[in-house]
Order: sequence, then structure tokens, then C-alpha cells
Amino acid sequence: MMKLTILGSGTGVPSLARGSPGYLLSLRDRQYLVDCGSGTLRQLIRAGADYKSIDGAFITHTHPDHIGDLAPLIHALKATPDFRRESPLRLFGPPGFETYFKQCVTPTASKPKHFAIEVVEASEPMYVDDLSVTTCPVRHSQHMNSVAYRFELAGRSIVLSGDCENDPAIESLARNADILILDCSFPDALKVNGHLSAGECGRIAARANVKTLILSHLYPVPSEDDTRLAEAQANCRANVRLAEDFMILE
Repeated sequence: MMKLTILGSGTGVPSLARGSPGYLLSLRDRQYLVDCGSGTLRQLIRAGADYKSIDGAFITHTHPDHIGDLAPLIHALKATPDFRRESPLRLFGPPGFETYFKQCVTPTASKPKHFAIEVVEASEPMYVDDLSVTTCPVRHSQHMNSVAYRFELAGRSIVLSGDCENDPAIESLARNADILILDCSFPDALKVNGHLSAGECGRIAARANVKTLILSHLYPVPSEDDTRLAEAQANCRANVRLAEDFMILE
């Protein structure tokens, strides 16, 4: 069984309605974050989850709205009274993530005494516990690498794009997925480089033949959210839904 809880369906622009990007991937006896934007730890608590039980995190890229609570997570695991973690914290990210972690995270959240931190640059298909994890590079920023993730367990699949431009690579990764969660930053009229528009999301879902499309990473813009929903629905036959904080997908 895989369950995905959307902790933050928004962006780096502060919003009372939507938190910064963050997702909780729950397996039978394991819990992983996918991205860890600012406020993710508080969202975890509000979702009824326990940050002390997080086994690791999969990071799509290192923009602050996707990684802002990673150092606070490590600090919390060290500083919580009457709690001593001993199992390793496993962190996965794009090429260059290990260097970023050493230069930017370690100076803020110093090395824990009682548990190890394992940092892996995810570039090849791998198994994490019983979970099959496949990545592909996506185009987002000229200044850093970004990856999308496909998680598979017992014949079921969830794909998360992270922030990305329209790219055939994400279509291949998402082929026949049960759930595809795409960066849908703007409606078509406000399309910007490095992010997907709603119509592009629909076309990707159609070409990849996915069952359910979730539009996430939603910037607060003047147009109604229904505009994004309609633009995506016009281009695919998938079940299209707008992400909401604390939405649960199983």
C-alpha cells in the first residue's frame, strides 16, 4: 500500500491557503518526504504524522521552497527532549545534491551524534526498502539540476515531476502511471519558462496515458483555480484534480 499526503500544494510565494511544496509518502512501515519546503514540519503535525518517524526524503531540486525545512528536520531529530534517534536518515536528490548538502545544510544542522545521515544522488533506478524508485532529469533552472521521481510498489505507481518545463522525459517516466502530480504553476495565459502551464499538464497526461492527474505547485494568480482545471481537462481524459493541502491519495 502506498499513500501520499499533500502537505504543501503551493510555491515559494507565501499563501494562507497553500503551503510550500512537500509530500508525505507512507508505506506499510516506512515514511518518506518528497520535497521539504518551509513549513513542512508543521504541516506534518497538522496531518497527524510524526516527524520523528520520517525515514528519509526525496528532493527534486534545491530551490528554497522545496528544501527549506530539511535543516530544521535534522535539528528537530537531534533536539527533541526524551527522544534519541538511532536509525539513519536517508536523503536522495539530483546530481550535485551531496555537494549542496555539505555546503549549505551541514553548517546549519551539524552532524548528529546518535544517527547517521546517508546522502544519495539519485540517477539510476533503485530500490529503497520495497519501493522501486526511478528518476529522470527535468528542465527547470540553468543553475541547478532537477529530477522527477516515479515510485512503484505492488504494481501501483505515483509520479511527481517537481518543477519542470514541458519535456518528453517526464512523459516517459509517467507512462501508464496511476497518479501523476505535475507542476502546474500557471494557467496557459501566464505561462513562464521553467514551469508547466495547465494545458501542458493535460497534454503530458494524455500522451503518458495516466489515470489520475493532480495539478500542484499552484501560484496565487488572479484567475480562478477552475481555469487551470478546465484547461488541463480539455487536453486529456485522465481524472484531473486540483491539489489541496492535506489531500490524501492512495
